[in-house]
Amino acid sequence: MSGIPEYDDHMKLLTIILLLAGCTKVSEELADSSSGPCENELTCFTPEAADSCEDCDATCQQDYLPSLDRRHLEGAVDYANLDAVEHTEGDPVYPPAAGPHYRCWWDWGVWEEEVPVERWVHNMEHGGVVFLYNCPEGCADEVAALVDAVGSRDRVVVSPYANMQWRFAAVAWEHRTLTQCLDVDHMVRFYTDRVGKGPEDVASMAPSGCMDDDTEESSDSGSTDSGSTDSGAADSGTSG
Repeated sequence: MSGIPEYDDHMKLLTIILLLAGCTKVSEELADSSSGPCENELTCFTPEAADSCEDCDATCQQDYLPSLDRRHLEGAVDYANLDAVEHTEGDPVYPPAAGPHYRCWWDWGVWEEEVPVERWVHNMEHGGVVFLYNCPEGCADEVAALVDAVGSRDRVVVSPYANMQWRFAAVAWEHRTLTQCLDVDHMVRFYTDRVGKGPEDVASMAPSGCMDDDTEESSDSGSTDSGSTDSGAADSGTSG
């Protein structure tokens, strides 16, 4: 029947439909995750009063953790049990680099109390970069250096975060770097490479009412929600 104009037109249309369907399927497939040591060796920060950092652990890991899940959920999110977030076997799930999140994001800036994880994951969806630290023994000088380097930059959240095995982390949508010591230049490079590259391009603060939302459910880290303005952002993080 080839050569009949109407038949040929129908076959062309069918071919186009099949090709489009195939492309759609490929685009919805979850890419493979990857994990490995950082490309550059860290230069660990040392306070001005210290001559050297003899006990510094310069271990550094970088991960690509793709996700297809951008749902808005209510309450805490268990990122350890999400099929739509790919993780390399044996690597820690926390801090998450993507996934479903609370409907309200968090105000950009530097926070002294732990920001709920399901809130800052939403910030990452908007192209934000989140800087986290976990120092039970204290790391005030390092945190001050980190804040000085990135705290006033556009689309940044800096927060303590107890639910990770590493002392420092920088996280953006589907990407993260994890370190045991602070390398300021490494963190700044991560920010420069990843800011503004989330699925959505939103630089504004959270909508009116979001910072007063009643999100009293404990987050995955077990911390108490700091969703009131009493915690106070040290810097709004809105300047370039």
